[in-house]
Formats: sequence, structure tokens, C-alpha cells
Amino acid sequence: MAAEELVARTYGETWSATPAGRRAREARWQERGRRHPALSAPAADLEDLALAVIASGGEEHDALAGRGLKESTLGVYLFRFGEARCASVVGTLILRELVRRAHQDMFDLVPTLILTADGRRHYAQQVVGRLGLRPPATILAQVEAERLPFDDLGLEVTLADNLRFRWEEAERCVGARAWLAASALYGSILEVILLGWLQRDPARATQANSTPRDRAGQVKPLDRWTLAELITVATELDFIDASHARHAQALRESRNLIHPHKQIRERSTPDGRLALISQNVVGAVLEALARATGKGAVA
Repeated sequence: MAAEELVARTYGETWSATPAGRRAREARWQERGRRHPALSAPAADLEDLALAVIASGGEEHDALAGRGLKESTLGVYLFRFGEARCASVVGTLILRELVRRAHQDMFDLVPTLILTADGRRHYAQQVVGRLGLRPPATILAQVEAERLPFDDLGLEVTLADNLRFRWEEAERCVGARAWLAASALYGSILEVILLGWLQRDPARATQANSTPRDRAGQVKPLDRWTLAELITVATELDFIDASHARHAQALRESRNLIHPHKQIRERSTPDGRLALISQNVVGAVLEALARATGKGAVA
């Protein structure tokens, strides 16, 4: 590889990839389907691709892409267009005020490319659809067939369809950077799942030690339980373990930020990481319940 100038010695016995080496590696990754197909699609527009790569920040998940992209890296991902065309399209995007250059600190010699507010809107509203991206995955993420476990939970078809709609709606919110809305939707999915799960064996649910009661000491109807109560009873009945329960309660708190007074009081500003954590919590609970269903934990 050294003879082909794909790697070069830096310090002592340390070797690192040259720009040509990084382009060659990226070419292999694209050939092997480890990137979104749009990145290598012949008909894809260069401006759209440049905006998508800059939006990625060099990451595969949108929640991690907030620091921008080193300008020298753009030509690696868009190697098939050549350095000159990449430099030209950056200039065009800057003139259109969709992209700006920034330096992380005074020692940063290579500028970072960052989408402007108009650039982020243009990316979310136009580019994502044209390239067929599926936020929160970026254009650098491998496309995998999404398989959600709603059909593995023994739920009614209408309920499974509703959950799928909510999941897809949450993903659209993430794509639009509507972090609070996404977290609220993930919380609603968790609530529907746990309620449906407990309703399959109402006798056990209403006889648990933690079953919620009204002021008269009567068991509250299942459909009037709060999310906190659903989580507590589901944990007592071993439908979800203690670790999942802690994360589920945290998601409940995040979902409650939908109430203005709570958000103002806690001075909380939801972001991409919160939405990603919320998604992972719901996914973990779904997988746990799917495994339990497969083992016949609930008739």
C-alpha cells in the first residue's frame, strides 16, 4: 500500500492513510453497500449529495452529526466527482447561504463545513426526500431492511398498525429535528405497548402488589393507569427487567416535557441525543416483550 501511496509513515512506526488511501477505502465501502445507495447513484445531484454529506458530519446517525464536516473530507465521500467539482459546489452552496465555513479553534487550519439554518431546512424538506434518506440515519449509513417487532407481540392488527405509524411519525420528527415531538411519540409508543401487554392478562395485572388504586381503595381501570403505573406493574410481573424499567421511567420524564410548565421549570432543551436514547429505550422494551411473547410468558 505504501508503494501505491495509499498509506504513509507519520511518526516512527506509525502509518496513516493518505488522501488517496481514504478515497480508495471509501470506494470499497460504497461498492460493498456500506453506504446509502444515493451516495453512488449516477443520477444523484452533486449539490444534494454535498448537503447530505455535510449534514452527516461524517457520522452515520443524525444525533451525532452536530459538529460539521472537515472540508477536506467532503472529497473523500464524493471521490467520483473529483476535488475540483467538490470545491466548486462548496462555493456555490456558500453563495446560496446553505453552507458556511467555520474553525473550531484558533489552531484549526482546516475549515469545517456546517449547514446554515436555511441549509438545514432545505436538507430536511428537499434533499432527504430526493435522495430517499431515512433519518435519523445519514447518507453515510448502510441501508438495512427495517424490521420492527410489533408483529411479534401478538397484538391486534389495528394496534400494530397504529404503533408502526407512530414509530414512522417519530422518525419523521427526528428527520425534521423536532426532538421534543419525537421523544413524546416514543413515550406514547411505550405507553400503548405496556397497556396492551397488561390487558392480555388483566387478572395478574390487577392483583399485583403495585396495582394502582383510587381514593376509595378500588383498583383503577387498566385504561386509566398512568405510564408510571404501567411501568411499575410490568416490572413487578417481570415483563420488563429493572434496567429497562429505569430507562422507561426516564423516557416518561422526557415525554412529560411536552407540558410547557414542566419544560420551563426544568430548563430542559431536548436534542438529538435525547431522541436517540428515547428510540433505543422503546426498542429495548419492544425486544424484551417480543422475547417474552415467544417464550409464552403471557397467554
